[in-house]
Amino acid sequence: MNTATEVKTTRPAWAHLLIYGFLGAVALLALAPTAWVMLSSFKTGTQIFSGEGVWPAPFTVQGFIDVFTQIRLHEYLLNTLLYAGPGSLGALTAAFLAAYPLARYTFLGRNALVALFSLALALPLVGLATPVFFVVRELGMFDSRLGMVIFYSALQFPFTFVVLRAFLVSTPPELEEAAMIDGAGYFTTLFRVVLPLARPALATVAVVAFVNIWNEFFFANLLLISQENQNVQLALAGFKSQFGFNVTAAVTGATIVMLVPIVIFLILQRQVISGLTAGAVK
Repeated sequence: MNTATEVKTTRPAWAHLLIYGFLGAVALLALAPTAWVMLSSFKTGTQIFSGEGVWPAPFTVQGFIDVFTQIRLHEYLLNTLLYAGPGSLGALTAAFLAAYPLARYTFLGRNALVALFSLALALPLVGLATPVFFVVRELGMFDSRLGMVIFYSALQFPFTFVVLRAFLVSTPPELEEAAMIDGAGYFTTLFRVVLPLARPALATVAVVAFVNIWNEFFFANLLLISQENQNVQLALAGFKSQFGFNVTAAVTGATIVMLVPIVIFLILQRQVISGLTAGAVK
């Protein structure tokens, strides 16, 4: 005889309506500025300045034509991709190679290294401006694409390291020990056992690192002079001085710049879900 009783707690319908209504209102408020910018990219300058109507009337794509012909936004987008892609990959590679031994092995100075890498997150970015400027200049990488990639990799390393190490510490080491018993070496175990299991954390920090580099303005403005090396954030900042009359092109450029990280985030979000599922099954 089963004497166990199942207790179910259900909310009334009005509570669900209230909760989801509140969440929907918050979501609308958060997305309203983004929606306004995207819709404004199809408006004329007169309609944008007048503020009349939400929907474009008349509907025009002149802003997209101007942003690639007059402003040549595609050149700045390519520069930003060259910084964000390899910069994120460099940060992930260095952080992964550093996080695994500091998460799995005990040796003299391990805690000091972990504290040193973690404390780098507490440093204010503005305070790094002067030393970064002189170091980059002395290395001959001032106003250089390669220099920006290396700098962005170093800039995103502390956060990436902290997240990856925390993830590796929380994973059980039994699979790695089994692989080593079967004769797998250090790097074989690292790349064929640990790396697949760490895909969720890698995808997460990849999104954060990419978006941070994509939206970075301060150090790009400090370390880049040549227009051909500037990223898209510097290009957007220059719209006011160079193309202040063409507000449609400026809004269109902002729309395109927003869409790129959104699309990449959605792609990597699917990889995060698949990585979590694969790790659970294995």
